Amino acid sequence: MIFRASQKGNLIPGWFWIFLIGFPLGIMGWWFLRWFFLPCHERTSAVVIEAPRSEGIRLPVEKDDFRKLKGIGPKTAAALYQLNIFTFEQLGLFDLEKFTQLLKENNIPIGSASFWQKQAIFAAAEDWEKLEKLQK
Repeated sequence: MIFRASQKGNLIPGWFWIFLIGFPLGIMGWWFLRWFFLPCHERTSAVVIEAPRSEGIRLPVEKDDFRKLKGIGPKTAAALYQLNIFTFEQLGLFDLEKFTQLLKENNIPIGSASFWQKQAIFAAAEDWEKLEKLQK
């Protein structure tokens, strides 16, 4: 008499069904809503590809003629090109201490390095009149 036909549905309590079905559905619903309202960059996973990096393609740079500056001859200009200094702007914006140290390391005479930079600033701005006045 323990098992009556009318009480078969009551053999498993309601809290058990809530725990068995409702709790997992609630967690899945919470996860979906959280995922759905995240910005798209946080939804997608980042793929990290371990590949060796190659050097970038260097764009052709127009080399300025450093011989226009007083005190720089063809040998010094070629040495500056070897140091990857190609434009007046690069030469003018270089830190003076680092520039003189770089020149010393490469056995380039440094007597007028600051004067070269002053001239290079005017040459980069294409202010040829001021450059001529400075050179005189």
